[in-house]
Amino acid sequence: MLVISAKSGQLGNRLLLFANFIAFALENNLIVINPAFEDYAAFFEGTSRDVLCCYPTPQFSVFGNKLLRNLYYKVNRYLVDSKYFRVIDVKRDKPFNWSTFNLVEKLQPGKLTFFQGWLFRDGWFVAEVDKLRKHKEAIRTYFQPLKKYQVNISKLISVVRQETDIVIGIHIRHGDYRQHQDSRYFFEVEQYVKVMESAQALFPNQKVTFLICSNEQQPHHHFQKLSYVFGNNHIIEDLYSLAECDYIIGPPSSYTMWASFYGERPLYMIRDVNKNIDIKDFVQFYEWQGIFHYHEDWSKSYWEWTH
Repeated sequence: MLVISAKSGQLGNRLLLFANFIAFALENNLIVINPAFEDYAAFFEGTSRDVLCCYPTPQFSVFGNKLLRNLYYKVNRYLVDSKYFRVIDVKRDKPFNWSTFNLVEKLQPGKLTFFQGWLFRDGWFVAEVDKLRKHKEAIRTYFQPLKKYQVNISKLISVVRQETDIVIGIHIRHGDYRQHQDSRYFFEVEQYVKVMESAQALFPNQKVTFLICSNEQQPHHHFQKLSYVFGNNHIIEDLYSLAECDYIIGPPSSYTMWASFYGERPLYMIRDVNKNIDIKDFVQFYEWQGIFHYHEDWSKSYWEWTH
């Protein structure tokens, strides 16, 4: 049994992490439990009624509330620190894949194996996308948002599509990106607008509407020259609304990569705000490739996408 025992990043990172474990478990007839998913478990069909956040979903499960999930996570951390169980700490000094790590040979049948220190962000999963593609339907089913979120997403998208030809989701990542990797991927609103105008020019004979999702409130006046709507300002509804767009644009982020994976929508990652976008710059999730640049200061390590 594989136990994801440590929290890595935010929602997008944890979804990609969990999904990769699920794909590996399906390949090797294993079970995954994920106490570290406690912050987001209540949003999804596969985890909302199971305090263990277990895959495959057990036949009999215990419903979990916020208090119970947090207690469960603390017990999990206690077991990791107790030294009575095997803990695999996956280092992040180079890209990881299941095969080179020889994990199957290291697992002990019938025993818990705890994992920590693993971040599936940017290009960490590039060697494993074939497994994600193979098991995409099982993964998508497990991570369907609860019905109430699906209803709100459908209402938003249906209204937008009645008035336009092309819907492009734009993720304006502010907030934490002001400091993340020395602000490498923090762009001002005016720079996002420039990218949006470049994308709009790709469809000269069609009406393009942008679905704007952001982790900070954005003023309307910046977008007056564009056709746009704002997302519902809900972490799950925004994510899965992006997955319903025809194209997705955003800075390098596991948030938009999950939307691309889940919705099978092409994604353009902004690295140069002065670049004129070509339609070929939109890349399907399974096509991503890159070169990892390691730095002793982990915050300065990064992926250079080559797709």
